[in-house]
Amino acid sequence: MLLPQRPYVPSGTLKTAVAYPSVAGAYSDKAVREVLELARLAPLSCEIDSEHDWPQRLSGGEQQRLAIARAILDKPDWLFLDEATSALDEKLEAEIYCMLSEVLPNTTIVSIGHRSTLIALHRRHIEMEQGQRGIFEPTPTMEVGSSAGVQPQISDSRPP
Repeated sequence: MLLPQRPYVPSGTLKTAVAYPSVAGAYSDKAVREVLELARLAPLSCEIDSEHDWPQRLSGGEQQRLAIARAILDKPDWLFLDEATSALDEKLEAEIYCMLSEVLPNTTIVSIGHRSTLIALHRRHIEMEQGQRGIFEPTPTMEVGSSAGVQPQISDSRPP
């Protein structure tokens, strides 16, 4: 599953937006409310049947957290986060990554981003540098330690 920096959020009910690309009926109301709470969107959990222009109503950070809620529902084997938490402050970003490692223990999480704070949230760090021909190439994998009690989770989030 890929979560981009600006996720697609359809209009309609909030449940439809959270369930996307599945249909709203694919998940119970209880499951949708639970993932909204996990994604730090608890105030919206009572609005799952409300119809709004959600892309206009939700801030960028709320839209990113809605996409996180989708990932929790989907439970993918691989989760690629392409600047998917860039609209969150560093503290909330760390909380989201910690929560993901807890609720998706069998998911490999790969982040693509520019924030240096992401490094501490992952087990491995690969930096892309421009080579002599202008082609970006990866530097050797560097093992990274945990910071602030957050379980690191890049490239190999499965338990050792």
